[in-house]
Amino acid sequence: MIKLENVTFKYHKLVLDNINLNIAKNRITFIIGKNGTGKSTLANLISGLLFPNSGKIFIDDIELNKKVSNKIIRKKIGIIFQNPNNQILFSKVYEDIKFTLENMKVSKEVIPNKIRNSLEKVGMLNYIESNPYNLSGGEKQRIAIASQLSLNPDYLIFDEATSMLDINGKKQIYKLIKDLRENMGIIFISNDINELIYADDIIIIDNHKVYKFTLIDLLKENDILTKYGLNIPFIFKVAKALKIKDAKKLTESYILKRIDNI
Repeated sequence: MIKLENVTFKYHKLVLDNINLNIAKNRITFIIGKNGTGKSTLANLISGLLFPNSGKIFIDDIELNKKVSNKIIRKKIGIIFQNPNNQILFSKVYEDIKFTLENMKVSKEVIPNKIRNSLEKVGMLNYIESNPYNLSGGEKQRIAIASQLSLNPDYLIFDEATSMLDINGKKQIYKLIKDLRENMGIIFISNDINELIYADDIIIIDNHKVYKFTLIDLLKENDILTKYGLNIPFIFKVAKALKIKDAKKLTESYILKRIDNI
């Protein structure tokens, strides 16, 4: 579990104020909020890229602070950024992931298997010798994910990782995070309110504070989102009209079947 205890952070002004929060493994946790509320700042804090002005952050049994080596942190938590091009360094997929592993001092003997296993998890093994710069946006993002998976982290953060992808690329990532949830905690930062249907838990940042809900909570009470100045996803409105309260039934096929039966 990721645990924040009384965490406060500010740049030139306050961003997060006395935050207490738990983020569980084997769940997809979305972080949402209006622009400028501190979503990426929270992601950078729990990934060890920033440190709080006060308070403590734990990843399982490890307290994140400046004394903990980056190598230890990166083995616990990985992060996928908005633009996959920023995470690609080499002209061959194999070499790109190899660099990540070598940088973390992984034994040379196990590197080939780790590369193949991570690519297989994201459905990109056939591209192991490809030039990543020639791939689509969604494929590049999956290579970036494979690079992080090669380190076997316990948690993986997606920081607006679908915002530059087309609909097909987004669907690939949505399917992938559902599969990855079985073995790790997924933290998904998004400005697209319609992506909430893929969440288990939702953290809303508003006025320097955080508020945690489940997807079921939002389905039962759409007004929670409007309370924090956020729009209600169209599919939530449809679910409310059809009196759907089971998150597993928030699929296009199920909703269309219900509409046909009206």
